[in-house]
Amino acid sequence: MTVATTFSTERRMRLPRLTAASAIATILLIVSLGVAFLGPLFRPHNPNDLIASPMLRPSHKYPLGTDDLGRDLFSRVLSGGSNVVMVALLVTVVAFTIGAVLGMAAGYVQGRFDLVVTRSVDVLIALPALLFAIVFISGLGSSLHVLVLVISVFFVPRIVRIVRGATAPVVANDYVNASRLRGLGTGAILWRDVIPNIAGILVVEFAARLGSVLMFVATLNFLGLGAQPPASNWGLMVSETLPLLRSNPAALMAPTALIAALTVGVSLFADQFAARLAMNQLAGRNA
Repeated sequence: MTVATTFSTERRMRLPRLTAASAIATILLIVSLGVAFLGPLFRPHNPNDLIASPMLRPSHKYPLGTDDLGRDLFSRVLSGGSNVVMVALLVTVVAFTIGAVLGMAAGYVQGRFDLVVTRSVDVLIALPALLFAIVFISGLGSSLHVLVLVISVFFVPRIVRIVRGATAPVVANDYVNASRLRGLGTGAILWRDVIPNIAGILVVEFAARLGSVLMFVATLNFLGLGAQPPASNWGLMVSETLPLLRSNPAALMAPTALIAALTVGVSLFADQFAARLAMNQLAGRNA
């Protein structure tokens, strides 16, 4: 059996798994994002209205029952996803912008600047993330600006490390040196020569970090460090419905399942994109 035949066989064996995982990721994202952004259009009641007796079990009128205040849990689930998604997306964009710029700068400039950046990154990564968030949010409050700042500070160092590692080998190539000799500035070289060659890694890193940020934001909401009552928020709802685990498990499982579907869907998408990128690079080297 030749090397080409072996490669072809391995590729055929991998494709079904990639396709199945891609389909699962698509379904999970469609369901979770659909509920997050279209759910408010179909909610039967205002999520904060006291419409019935407290602690009702699921019924035809109230599919998930009511909470301890008499609010419709089904309406709250339909209304509670957009905040989680938008905060996580905003945090990821801010953290990725700062981290990508610092990472590319460190990988391009190198020398003392690279040393300072990498050592600072190592120190920040060593900090316990949740403890760090609890201390600063408790002191500064749980406003949107504070949440974005605190969570970004935690994720920026990880992005810097990945982007710096991807940039350094590209900068060593002859075409980058040629651009320097032609008198192009740092910004132009990064835009024309570096970013196109690490674009796939940037997309994978963005998607991977978005999944991590989603779970981190949901965790902060669960701990009461993010959205505050009476807001309808999936993470906060998990905390609020935890006492209903025995009497009304559906009330707890609904927001939990949607958070899991969203996080797993984003993570699967990142994994599949990374796998496709690796296969394309391997195919290009063997061409």
